[in-house]
Amino acid sequence: MALSWQSRLILAVISVLVFVMNIDYTAVNLALVPISEEIAGDLNTLQWLLSAYVLVWAAFVVPGGRLADLHGKKKILILGLALFMLGSALTGVGVDITTLILGRLLQGLGAALFSAPAYGLIFSSVPPAKQGMAMGVIGGASGLGLAIGPTLAGLIIRETSWRWLFYINIPLCLIIIGVLIFLIPKEEKAASHTPIDWSSVGLLACGLGTTVFSLNQSEVWGITDWRFIGLIILGLSVLVVFFLRDRQQQLQILPVALLKNKSFMATVGASFLYSYCFALVLIMMSLYLQNTLHLNSSETGYVFLSMTLAVGVLSPIGGKLADRIGVCIPMITGALLIAIALFLLSFLTRTSSLWMVCGGLMLAGLGLGIGFPSLNTAMFRTLDSQEINTGSGIFTMAMMIANSVSVIISTSFLVMIGRTKLTSLVQQSHLSLDFQQQETLAQVISKVEHTSAQLQGFTPSQVPQLLQFIDNSFLQGFKVTLWIGLVFSLICAGLVYRYLRHLPQQKPINDAPGVGVIH
Repeated sequence: MALSWQSRLILAVISVLVFVMNIDYTAVNLALVPISEEIAGDLNTLQWLLSAYVLVWAAFVVPGGRLADLHGKKKILILGLALFMLGSALTGVGVDITTLILGRLLQGLGAALFSAPAYGLIFSSVPPAKQGMAMGVIGGASGLGLAIGPTLAGLIIRETSWRWLFYINIPLCLIIIGVLIFLIPKEEKAASHTPIDWSSVGLLACGLGTTVFSLNQSEVWGITDWRFIGLIILGLSVLVVFFLRDRQQQLQILPVALLKNKSFMATVGASFLYSYCFALVLIMMSLYLQNTLHLNSSETGYVFLSMTLAVGVLSPIGGKLADRIGVCIPMITGALLIAIALFLLSFLTRTSSLWMVCGGLMLAGLGLGIGFPSLNTAMFRTLDSQEINTGSGIFTMAMMIANSVSVIISTSFLVMIGRTKLTSLVQQSHLSLDFQQQETLAQVISKVEHTSAQLQGFTPSQVPQLLQFIDNSFLQGFKVTLWIGLVFSLICAGLVYRYLRHLPQQKPINDAPGVGVIH
């Protein structure tokens, strides 16, 4: 069953869009160190450049799909791209951390608005028998963006400035908008005009934001601090209010029927766990390569090619496997490969070879490349056609929350465990440090980059030993965070086997979906 030229054109445009999104995502991970050198902020603060983006995306992706129904996919796509460009420009010109985070919030809002209608253009024109193939093509574009992102980021940072990582989005988005305006035909709007309950949207955004912020501050305040306890109770309470209010709405953000669909919720859970591990590898390996192995941004980007190229090459194959043998085997295989990769990477040391690093990253890329296309295809096969818009929004929301939670949990554990290990190493060495020196060490382990310049107040003979202690402490926290990801990968494999092994190989023709998502 061949695709029409309109379908091919839509697939090409969305592929470029996914390409841009993934370049932006990986580039910011790689840019944390150079940004920290120019703009003051510790790891706890700078990680919000990642978390703010995905949190807003998570909160507004479902309303974005509904807006596309009411006003047309094309209009909302262009609006989302315009906001994404505005956020990119603001982040690029920002001179303080507040402006940078605000720019990332706008980028996240733009991404939330254009996500659902973008994939809706694909799945409204692709026959069910070609859905896996379409997701494979999009996955290939995603993988190519991931592959080029770190390398391009490294080159841009080395030759110009990290700010051009954001400026480059502007011309690419303008090209996409031009194609949408002049070449994509006008689509029909949905017949229903049920309004969106923006109070529920606000409650969801505030609840998610407050809860995630409290988790982020746990390593600064401690879990027994009244501020942490108060904020997390407040955030969870707001989410409960959202849930109760949402039950009363004609257009529910989280419909009860979908929450009771075990197969669909299994794909949501698997989506969360896959995305958690993906974000974990990106942030932890970026820090390891630049902090422990002391590679620059460009060299780090080249090392990441071993993972991202594997994602790009395997994604089309993973999509075809979903069409031919079903989604269960590729998803379980992908989760197990990720678990093996995290296990191997957890044994990295200060003297590990790049061959060992690249081997672990390649295994992770193989797992992601095989698993993600099947995961997206599985989601469509668990839903009826009238549930696709809302279901895909919930699916994407789970991905975005997982990305944010992964960054926060991994960096928080890294700092907390690192500080404990550092204190133990100092005590075992019998170094005599005053209170101010101990405070300085505690602050250094929380920095994005660890350098001798941060150890002012120590004698020259103490600095090399303390830097070694800091590296060993970082690696201890690094290992624990990867083991958490390993456990999540195994849980993902079990979840898929338990609830998705009987999923039909293809969706019936009359249930062809109208919208889709991809990582």
